[in-house]
Amino acid sequence: MTSRTDIPAVTLELTVDAPLDQAYRVFTTGMDSWWPREHHIGSGPLQEAVVEPRLGGRLYGREADGTECVWGRVLAWTPPTHFAFSWDITLDWQLETDPARTSRVDVTFTALDDAHTTVTLVHSGFENHGPGWESMRAAVSGPGGWPALADTYARAAAA
Repeated sequence: MTSRTDIPAVTLELTVDAPLDQAYRVFTTGMDSWWPREHHIGSGPLQEAVVEPRLGGRLYGREADGTECVWGRVLAWTPPTHFAFSWDITLDWQLETDPARTSRVDVTFTALDDAHTTVTLVHSGFENHGPGWESMRAAVSGPGGWPALADTYARAAAA
């Protein structure tokens, strides 16, 4: 059996040209400003990426017809230093309704000075996705995953 410590988390660290509060706000309630439209598990085109700003809030995509496609839950809401959410997505990129079969994304924000913030993202718990979890880890750590999203986020945070 594989234990949590056997599976490395996907970790990204970047410095954004934004003060602490702005870096947090853009990553969370401003997610729509940087989340790529093609990163959506719903059936229709993504109109808006939404984070409900509270513990237990939802992360979801709103489609043009108003349909909401939930893909995560807020697990930690501690402005402006920590935000965590569940990755409620199956290995075939559909909604995972069983919380025990989801992974976790923790994002911490540390002020370097008044105009720069270090943002550390740790995506862990891939084994919760079950057999084949390696495909999820490979997808989120690959060129189209968190590294690309970090670039679009950094540009939005600096704007």
